[in-house]
This record gives sequence, structure tokens and C-alpha cells, in this order.
Amino acid sequence: MKRFITLMLAVLMSLSMLTACGGDSPAAEPTPEPTPTPRMYFPNPFTGEAKTANYPDGQRAVAVMVNNISACRPQSGLSQASILIETKVEGGITRFVALFEDYKNLDDVGPVRSGRDQFWQLVMPYDVLYCHIGRSAITQTYIDTFEYNDRDLDGNALSFIYRRNRPGKATEHTAYTNAELLQEAIDKGGYDMSFTYDEPIWDFVDYDIVPGGKRELNGSEPGPADQIQIVHSQAYRTYFQYDKASGKWLMSQYNGTKGVVEPTVDENNGKQLAFDNVFVLVADITTYPYPGGNPKGDPNYQKLDLSYGDKGIYFSGEGYERIRWFKGGAPDALRFTDRDEKPIEINCGKTYIAFVDSDEWDKFKWAYTPAGESIEVDTSSIGVVAESESEFE
Repeated sequence: MKRFITLMLAVLMSLSMLTACGGDSPAAEPTPEPTPTPRMYFPNPFTGEAKTANYPDGQRAVAVMVNNISACRPQSGLSQASILIETKVEGGITRFVALFEDYKNLDDVGPVRSGRDQFWQLVMPYDVLYCHIGRSAITQTYIDTFEYNDRDLDGNALSFIYRRNRPGKATEHTAYTNAELLQEAIDKGGYDMSFTYDEPIWDFVDYDIVPGGKRELNGSEPGPADQIQIVHSQAYRTYFQYDKASGKWLMSQYNGTKGVVEPTVDENNGKQLAFDNVFVLVADITTYPYPGGNPKGDPNYQKLDLSYGDKGIYFSGEGYERIRWFKGGAPDALRFTDRDEKPIEINCGKTYIAFVDSDEWDKFKWAYTPAGESIEVDTSSIGVVAESESEFE
């Protein structure tokens, strides 16, 4: 009997062990979370567009001062600029600073002219190599004060130009540079062209979200526009006409020596300058005080007040919006807001910026002409004028 009981206990224990070993199912493995695909958003810092395969990452941009007196036209290389800024210098004439993201890919650019502080202040926040031939003493003071000499390429100190044969043109209209000459000067001067732009300079429309990186300008004041007239002075007027086929604004200028409006073309390729964005910004422009004593006379250098900001109009596509602009000190970047001072998004593409004297603002016009006719230009109020540029540094 004892053997029977002992046997039964052994059987029961065996069954218990089998149940313990084989009855429980293994714990289910948790389903791993899918790894998110990294977003491929790499905008060009100056246009907001997707970077091309040959975008020069890690390379400093360059800004070149380009003449705009009527007698020097047509200029070369401006169609390669991502940003073109125009405002008055001395007297009533205007000048350009053209910003190029890849100096190693530049064709001829020019005629190159002397530097002015208002242009330097506008490009300085982007750590560009500032290229010019000579400069005003005021400009040099700014460059010294902000220790920018290692990014300042003055052609009078280290030549980066050649003289082009231009029959009938004065010597100051013959200075040109290009990728090869810039590289030679950069190497000789020991300029460090390594620089990384971590983010776009403005708040561009996200091309990865909005097709083409273009929004309709239907903000505080929606409405179509296809003609623009910008008055800088009696003889300096810039015009734009919207081209529906390309979706761009085509640039023309008044020629004071001929008394006609002409397309602004790039002499390198014969193409009319075209922009995705046009900013017309009002500012107080006065004359720097002149102490006298210079045998050449008063240079009449213009002082562009960038210390705070003012109003403006932003054009893109066939729309426009009333905006405000702000800057501040020299190291502060130009920025744009709506009239309530809320940031706005800028459409992707090339940009033209005009700073217009507040005294000329009432002459600024824009219009919509479905039939395609141009804004009427009253040349009788302009007249043919004798133009001259300061020969000061």
C-alpha cells in the first residue's frame, strides 16, 4: 500500500512539473516603432529654393558693388545674382550691390565700383566677402569698427579686376571681375572663404510643403499688380513688368542720357533681369555732413537710415502686400513683417530690393493693366540730364 501511495505521488509530481514547464506561452515581443524617415529639406539660404547638386556648401558668398550710371549700361553678371539691392549713393544716382552664392561659378561681373556704407551694412550680417574698388571714408570707418577687414576685398589694395575695352565709355565703366580673378585675389590675400550658412537668411515659404515655394500674396491687402514704377530721383527710375509666362518680374530702367526707358539686360547673355520678389522700401535718405577742405568738392554721400525701419510694399506673382521692414545696427539682418509686425513668409526665388527716399515715395506707382499696356511714363517731367559720379574713394 505504501508503495502504491509513493508511486501515485511520484506520478502527480511528474504531471505537475510537466504542466509548469509546458503550460505557459512565452511573452509576446513588442512591435517596434517604425523609424521615421528624415525630412529632406535643404533650402538655399539666399533664395529658399531646394539646393542644387552643385550648391557650394561651406563656402562664403560674395557681394560685388556694381555701377548703375546710365553711361555704364548694360552691366554684366547681374542675372547670376540671388539678391540685388539698389539705392541712391551721391547726388541722384543709384548703385547696386549684387550678392552671389557661388563666386567660383561667376562669369564677368561689372562695371565694379566703389563701396558705400549703406550697401555694406545691408550685406554685412551675411558674412559675405565685400568686393569693391575704393570706398568712402565712412565705409572704411564701419569696416574698421566692426573688424571686417578680413572679409573686405578692395580692388585698390589688391586688384581683382581687368579693364575691358568699351569704346566710348569712361575708364570707371571698364572694371570687371570674374571667378578666376576673384580666386587669384582670394588666394593672394589669404581670405578665408570657409563659412556655413546654417539656415536661410529670411523666412522663406517651405517648398517641401507649398508647391514651388510660392504663396499667393493675399494678406492685409490682396489685389493684382503687373506694373511697378520706382522713383529714386529725377533721372533714376526703375520699372518692373510682370511676365505671366515665366511668373517673374522683368526689370527696366530710365536712361537719363537718352530720355527713354530701356530693359535692364545682362551683357553676358542679353537676358532681361527677372525676379521672383520685388521689395520697395521707404527710408529717410539724407546727406552726410561735409566738413569742407577737399579740393574735389563735396562728395554728397547719401546716408540711408537703417536704424529702425519703415513701411514698404512686397510684390510677388501678381499679388502685393503692404509690409514693414526692420534692421537696426550694422550686424542686424534685414527682416520683413506685415503691418502688425508679425513675420511674413517670402516666396522662394531671386529678390530685388529698392530703398526709396521718403521724399520720393509719393511718386512710387503700381497698377494692374489686363490689356498689357505699361504705366505711362511722363518723360517731360524727367528730361535728359547730364550725369556724373563722384571720383572720391
